Amino acid sequence: MSLANGSTKTRAQDVRAQLVAVLATVDGVTAYPVVPDQATAGAAWPKWIQTTYDGTLCTLSHDTYDVLVTLPASYVATTVDEGDAFRDAVASALLSSGLVVQFAEPVQVTFNDKQTMPALRLRIVRK
Repeated sequence: MSLANGSTKTRAQDVRAQLVAVLATVDGVTAYPVVPDQATAGAAWPKWIQTTYDGTLCTLSHDTYDVLVTLPASYVATTVDEGDAFRDAVASALLSSGLVVQFAEPVQVTFNDKQTMPALRLRIVRK
């Protein structure tokens, strides 16, 4: 980051933008840079988990993110069907962009308005 030229864009912002761009390529997914204000099925966003360093000051080694994708909550069979489809489609898109998908699992996401929805969480490592 250079303050001399007014640039405030960081590598973390680039990684988030890359993840959002990849998510936007998946059919049925609406990609956001952060958790959306309202819960809707098919919403997806990255959540930064940690960055590990290789021992050299300010040299990034691995970025770890969770990618969350909300699922419909009205009928269990629909939730399962969409979850299966999203799991494979999102993982495939992330893998094809050179990211490592460590795992996918079902979770519940609670939004600011206290609404809870079923979702998928995929753990991503960017090396």
